[in-house]
Amino acid sequence: MRRRAAPRPSPRARIRRLTLAVAALTAGCASPAAVTRYTRSATLVTAKLPDLTDALASSCRRTASYRLRRASGDWYGEDSVRVACAGRESALRTVARTNRVLSAYFAALESLAENRLTDYDSRVDALGTAVGEAGGFDRKQVEAIEGLARFASSRATDGYRRTKLRDAIGAQNENVQLVTGALHDMLERDLTQLLENDVAAQTSFYRGALTEHSGAEPLTAILVRDAYDERAAQLAERSAAVRSLAQALLTVGRGHQALHDARNHLGGKKLLATIVSNTRELDAAIARVNKAF
Repeated sequence: MRRRAAPRPSPRARIRRLTLAVAALTAGCASPAAVTRYTRSATLVTAKLPDLTDALASSCRRTASYRLRRASGDWYGEDSVRVACAGRESALRTVARTNRVLSAYFAALESLAENRLTDYDSRVDALGTAVGEAGGFDRKQVEAIEGLARFASSRATDGYRRTKLRDAIGAQNENVQLVTGALHDMLERDLTQLLENDVAAQTSFYRGALTEHSGAEPLTAILVRDAYDERAAQLAERSAAVRSLAQALLTVGRGHQALHDARNHLGGKKLLATIVSNTRELDAAIARVNKAF
């Protein structure tokens, strides 16, 4: 008995199958919106750190000049200021180098998400080594920084592209958590303390000047108080902005954790909604930093 041939699908069914096949193919080519949006916002956060470290370096030099003026009536040279700020500038270099590694990782991740070649930069790998040699982080944190640096600087990322995006997020998530946490701690603890030291030095300088001259030169005393109030307000705003940026780094870490947890469904609507909320927090922090620095 001859078998009856299977009925041919209707034109509508054939169109539906073709549509599904095309969708499956293009899904691998479309940029995962959540990853792209996340990396761009995270990069904006890292872009603000150089402004902050430059301002803190300048603040140290100003504070050192206050102390030198009070300690001696003679002229002091730039060398004296440089020596006074050497420790701070070393710490700020460590923050800046670590930040550059994190920024390079986000750039590499965005390239993968958009199916672009990742630029090779051997200097990023050297930054990871420099951070380890400078001190300031524990062994796990240093290894995490070096791991991100190797990933961001490796020519191997040229061959990752979209097909390996999920693997990259999975492999680097722990490193991102450690590095964002380490930078948060340095900003929240060390850099905030540096600004508080500046406030104390400034207060001591202006208070001494007012005590000595307010009776004999009342008009000058008024101008000194105005200058003090203006500088104090600026330092208070900057301290708040540093704390805000520190919290933003934790938000960056949470965003990457969300990508990691949903790495098998990077195109999902739920993940995109989470990342949109995450980036709004980052945008608010960036606005506060822009205002203060």
